Amino acid sequence: MRKKRWLLLVPAAVLLAAAGWLFRGRDGGERTNLLLITLDTTRADHLGAYGYDRARTPALDSLAGRGTVFTRFFTNVPLPLPAHATILTGLLPPEHGLRVNGAGRLPGEIPTLAEFFSGRGYRTGAFAAAFVLDRKFGLDRGFEVYDDYDVPRSDEIYDDSAMYRYRRGDRVADAALAWLEENDDRPFFCWVHFFDPHRPYYFPAPPGEGVKGAYDREIAFMDSQIRRLLDFLRERGSEGNTVVIAVADHGEGLGDHGEEEHGLLLYNPVMRVPMIVAGPGVRDRPREIDTLFSIADIFPTVLDLFGGKLPEEISGRSFGPALAGKTMEDGEVYLETEFPFTEYGWSPLAGLVAGEWKYVRAPREELYNLSDDPGETVNLFDARSARAKKLGDRLAEIENSLAHRETTPAELGAKERAILESLGYLGGGGAAAAGRDELRDPKDFIHLRTGFIAAVDLLHRGDTQTAEEKLNGLVAESPESYIFRFRLARLYYDGGRVEEAAEAFRELARLFPGEFRSHYNLGKTLNRLGKFREAVEELELALAIDPGQTSGWNNLGIAFLRTGRIEEAIGVFDRSIELDSRQVDPHNNRGNALLALGRVREANSSFARAVEIDPGFFEGRYNLGLTLMRLGAYHRAEEEFDRALRIRPDFLPARQHRDEARRRADGG
Repeated sequence: MRKKRWLLLVPAAVLLAAAGWLFRGRDGGERTNLLLITLDTTRADHLGAYGYDRARTPALDSLAGRGTVFTRFFTNVPLPLPAHATILTGLLPPEHGLRVNGAGRLPGEIPTLAEFFSGRGYRTGAFAAAFVLDRKFGLDRGFEVYDDYDVPRSDEIYDDSAMYRYRRGDRVADAALAWLEENDDRPFFCWVHFFDPHRPYYFPAPPGEGVKGAYDREIAFMDSQIRRLLDFLRERGSEGNTVVIAVADHGEGLGDHGEEEHGLLLYNPVMRVPMIVAGPGVRDRPREIDTLFSIADIFPTVLDLFGGKLPEEISGRSFGPALAGKTMEDGEVYLETEFPFTEYGWSPLAGLVAGEWKYVRAPREELYNLSDDPGETVNLFDARSARAKKLGDRLAEIENSLAHRETTPAELGAKERAILESLGYLGGGGAAAAGRDELRDPKDFIHLRTGFIAAVDLLHRGDTQTAEEKLNGLVAESPESYIFRFRLARLYYDGGRVEEAAEAFRELARLFPGEFRSHYNLGKTLNRLGKFREAVEELELALAIDPGQTSGWNNLGIAFLRTGRIEEAIGVFDRSIELDSRQVDPHNNRGNALLALGRVREANSSFARAVEIDPGFFEGRYNLGLTLMRLGAYHRAEEEFDRALRIRPDFLPARQHRDEARRRADGG
């Protein structure tokens, strides 16, 4: 890989000499801790430290009061997974390869912050609030503890509307504090991720305050949990020996520029983020830094300040000298979002912030003077065409200098894919026909994204008729958008309109032949229709596209089983389990295949593993009871049928088998 120097305005050696002592304690820094707090979906202009008079953020404001606030700090990408990958590696999305959520795994050769601290003998713990940062995506490397939530643990998942799924901030703080309280003499690196400001909102808006009121209440709740972490440091006497970095991965549109959420556009409400640093070495009096930096600069800063050696490949620059009170010149901040293309078939966007200027490359290019026009209301592209061309050329130069990576797909099961879809994140599809140069400008179609969010919310509220009308309208207005067609096909499938679903998925497979979801869902639908041989063909196509998807192997196994290819079925169920042993369905289906061959004891083990993973899995409990009956373990069979009936008390066969097991256990 080529060494990246285009953002390093000061040579790395000078940075280390200038700032390498900052966060080291009297013993050379061996006892200095790092607490990294990432604030998902948090706008800078909704915190008190940034001048918001309606804020209720005393914890973050107090952190700012004893530290440093960065006023011109940007994310490089408005999506959680690629943004956090940039924070933890110092590489831009093209370099680490994670461009959208759910579509890849961080390459193993890239150094991470956790590996740096682990190599120095630190305790390393991470506490992620949402599945979008699950360990499957590779951010767990270097952490001794990576506390993401496991899918079956529904008691820890906030799911009021079923559109988004995450752990509330109090649950995340509970887990982080339990880890911090463990007795261990080593210093720590602790990363805590809060997702609360992301929609939907747990706390309703006060009367008359609308969405922004609800958003502010979510931030206030998150702040109350940050207070618990900061109180812990103070009460344990660790405040003076712990560096605290609080930074957002991206902001939220809240209707500005027509964007309700984030991911589609590159305007400042989403791209400018809060960044606060406090701890040993930071100047005692509160201060603001208005130099231009980005989240790519966090990794090199931490290595710089904790005495680490910068990797050869790095795109960020250390802001350690600025923390020490030295003047630094503005850097250049690269911006991108591939999300419009991967999910809607519209043009991706890229941009550059340089000094007071911001350029966005789009089908209709944009140029803003952020000093005169911080709200980005006047596009100066035509009026200042020479400036725009210069910035566009510089953006192209930066892109050409980057060593691009491709990631391997993350291995997702059916439930996990559903969760990412519920979060509004699952890249794939792209455009059906047009090349990238012919794609439509996402800012002209932001209303369709808003309409889609509304349609999915209607589905989860049970208003399928209105949702179907909306989805049909979206398909008519943007026929190139994969996600609109896909969600309509899912509506048919979930509503029992299986023939219509099969036709819709077949059309998707024709329009998007390289998309796993099209062939997979068509195969799954054909299984449901009893067309198992056709299902085999589609599922094999899906797995040729993406062989890492556990749900694809599981459904192929079902098709094999129903066509009498039992040994092959067991083989593909084993493949699914090998990819992810925590998925319950492959274990259960493997048990059914083994039963078909009369291998009862092996089947019993498979069913037992399924209910070990998910104790509330009814089918596994019932099947385990049946195999225990066949093995003559009547008391245990009775217990399993009882457990099954507690899950589904109306299932008559379980009651009948329970009574039979009881009679046999009693010698009847």
